[in-house]
Amino acid sequence: MAPLQRRALYGLIIGFVWAIAIIAVFILKGGVSTFNEDQGFRLIIDGLWIGGLIAYLVLFQTILRRPGQIDERDKLIMDRAPRVQWLAVIFSLVAWVIALSESYHDKGQIPIIFLYLIFMSILIVSMIAQSIGIMIGYWRMERNG
Repeated sequence: MAPLQRRALYGLIIGFVWAIAIIAVFILKGGVSTFNEDQGFRLIIDGLWIGGLIAYLVLFQTILRRPGQIDERDKLIMDRAPRVQWLAVIFSLVAWVIALSESYHDKGQIPIIFLYLIFMSILIVSMIAQSIGIMIGYWRMERNG
Protein backbone atom coordinates (compact mmCIF):
# COMPACT_ATOMS: atom_id res chain seq x y z
CA MET A 1 0.00 0.00 0.00
CA ALA A 2 1.40 3.40 -1.02
CA PRO A 3 2.07 5.93 1.78
CA LEU A 4 -0.61 8.32 0.48
CA GLN A 5 -3.11 5.47 0.23
CA ARG A 6 -2.30 4.38 3.79
CA ARG A 7 -2.71 7.95 5.03
CA ALA A 8 -6.06 8.20 3.23
CA LEU A 9 -7.21 5.00 4.92
CA TYR A 10 -6.16 6.37 8.32
CA GLY A 11 -7.85 9.67 7.45
CA LEU A 12 -11.05 7.82 6.59
CA ILE A 13 -10.97 5.94 9.89
CA ILE A 14 -10.19 9.12 11.85
CA GLY A 15 -12.96 10.96 10.01
CA PHE A 16 -15.61 8.36 10.73
CA VAL A 17 -14.58 8.00 14.38
CA TRP A 18 -14.57 11.78 14.67
CA ALA A 19 -18.05 12.14 13.14
CA ILE A 20 -19.45 9.33 15.31
CA ALA A 21 -17.95 10.90 18.44
CA ILE A 22 -19.52 14.27 17.69
CA ILE A 23 -22.91 12.69 16.90
CA ALA A 24 -22.74 10.60 20.09
CA VAL A 25 -21.97 13.66 22.21
CA PHE A 26 -24.87 15.52 20.59
CA ILE A 27 -27.27 12.68 21.35
CA LEU A 28 -26.01 12.17 24.90
CA LYS A 29 -25.99 15.88 25.78
CA GLY A 30 -29.44 16.70 24.44
CA GLY A 31 -29.20 17.91 20.87
CA VAL A 32 -29.24 21.29 19.20
CA SER A 33 -31.31 23.17 21.77
CA THR A 34 -28.96 22.14 24.57
CA PHE A 35 -25.97 22.93 22.36
CA ASN A 36 -27.31 26.45 21.88
CA GLU A 37 -27.77 27.01 25.62
CA ASP A 38 -24.91 25.09 27.26
CA GLN A 39 -21.46 26.66 26.91
CA GLY A 40 -19.75 23.56 28.32
CA PHE A 41 -21.39 21.44 25.65
CA ARG A 42 -20.23 23.87 22.94
CA LEU A 43 -16.68 23.74 24.32
CA ILE A 44 -16.69 19.93 24.22
CA ILE A 45 -17.82 19.99 20.60
CA ASP A 46 -15.27 22.70 19.78
CA GLY A 47 -12.54 20.54 21.29
CA LEU A 48 -13.69 17.51 19.32
CA TRP A 49 -13.85 19.21 15.95
CA ILE A 50 -10.66 21.23 16.37
CA GLY A 51 -8.83 18.13 17.66
CA GLY A 52 -10.06 16.10 14.68
CA LEU A 53 -9.04 18.84 12.30
CA ILE A 54 -5.53 18.98 13.77
CA ALA A 55 -5.20 15.16 13.66
CA TYR A 56 -6.23 15.15 10.02
CA LEU A 57 -3.86 17.97 9.07
CA VAL A 58 -0.94 16.29 10.85
CA LEU A 59 -1.74 13.03 9.07
CA PHE A 60 -1.51 14.58 5.61
CA GLN A 61 1.22 17.13 6.32
CA THR A 62 3.67 14.36 7.17
CA ILE A 63 3.40 12.88 3.67
CA LEU A 64 3.18 16.16 1.79
CA ARG A 65 6.35 17.47 3.47
CA ARG A 66 8.45 14.66 2.02
CA PRO A 67 8.30 15.03 -1.76
CA GLY A 68 10.23 11.80 -2.32
CA GLN A 69 7.29 9.78 -0.99
CA ILE A 70 4.89 11.09 -3.62
CA ASP A 71 5.24 9.88 -7.20
CA GLU A 72 3.42 10.95 -10.37
CA ARG A 73 0.56 8.53 -9.72
CA ASP A 74 0.06 10.01 -6.23
CA LYS A 75 0.07 13.55 -7.64
CA LEU A 76 -2.53 12.57 -10.23
CA ILE A 77 -4.71 11.01 -7.54
CA MET A 78 -4.32 14.07 -5.28
CA ASP A 79 -5.34 16.31 -8.19
CA ARG A 80 -8.52 14.28 -8.78
CA ALA A 81 -9.57 13.77 -5.13
CA PRO A 82 -11.10 17.28 -4.84
CA ARG A 83 -13.81 16.23 -7.31
CA VAL A 84 -15.16 13.81 -4.72
CA GLN A 85 -14.79 16.47 -2.01
CA TRP A 86 -16.68 19.01 -4.07
CA LEU A 87 -19.58 16.64 -4.74
CA ALA A 88 -19.77 15.57 -1.09
CA VAL A 89 -19.79 19.19 0.11
CA ILE A 90 -22.48 20.21 -2.41
CA PHE A 91 -24.71 17.24 -1.53
CA SER A 92 -24.24 17.94 2.19
CA LEU A 93 -25.21 21.58 1.74
CA VAL A 94 -28.26 20.53 -0.30
CA ALA A 95 -29.26 18.13 2.49
CA TRP A 96 -28.87 20.88 5.12
CA VAL A 97 -30.93 23.35 3.07
CA ILE A 98 -33.75 20.89 2.44
CA ALA A 99 -33.83 19.58 6.02
CA LEU A 100 -33.72 23.00 7.65
CA SER A 101 -36.17 24.56 5.18
CA GLU A 102 -38.69 21.82 5.76
CA SER A 103 -38.17 21.73 9.54
CA TYR A 104 -38.45 25.47 10.10
CA HIS A 105 -40.74 26.49 7.24
CA ASP A 106 -43.70 27.27 9.52
CA LYS A 107 -41.55 29.34 11.89
CA GLY A 108 -40.20 31.48 9.07
CA GLN A 109 -36.61 31.45 10.33
CA ILE A 110 -33.83 29.00 11.07
CA PRO A 111 -32.01 29.26 14.43
CA ILE A 112 -28.59 30.87 14.06
CA ILE A 113 -26.85 27.97 15.80
CA PHE A 114 -27.30 25.92 12.62
CA LEU A 115 -24.73 28.07 10.81
CA TYR A 116 -22.11 26.77 13.24
CA LEU A 117 -23.30 23.18 12.82
CA ILE A 118 -23.35 23.45 9.04
CA PHE A 119 -19.78 24.78 9.00
CA MET A 120 -18.53 22.05 11.32
CA SER A 121 -20.29 19.27 9.41
CA ILE A 122 -19.01 20.52 6.05
CA LEU A 123 -15.42 20.40 7.35
CA ILE A 124 -15.92 16.82 8.47
CA VAL A 125 -17.61 15.81 5.21
CA SER A 126 -14.84 17.46 3.20
CA MET A 127 -12.10 15.62 5.05
CA ILE A 128 -13.80 12.25 4.83
CA ALA A 129 -14.52 12.86 1.14
CA GLN A 130 -10.88 13.71 0.43
CA SER A 131 -9.82 10.35 1.89
CA ILE A 132 -12.55 8.60 -0.09
CA GLY A 133 -11.42 10.42 -3.25
CA ILE A 134 -7.84 9.24 -2.73
CA MET A 135 -8.98 5.68 -2.06
CA ILE A 136 -11.15 5.73 -5.20
CA GLY A 137 -8.19 7.07 -7.19
CA TYR A 138 -5.98 4.15 -6.11
CA TRP A 139 -8.77 1.67 -6.74
CA ARG A 140 -9.26 3.00 -10.29
CA MET A 141 -5.51 2.99 -10.98
CA GLU A 142 -5.22 -0.63 -9.82
CA ARG A 143 -8.33 -1.68 -11.73
CA ASN A 144 -7.15 -0.07 -14.99
CA GLY A 145 -3.64 -1.36 -14.52
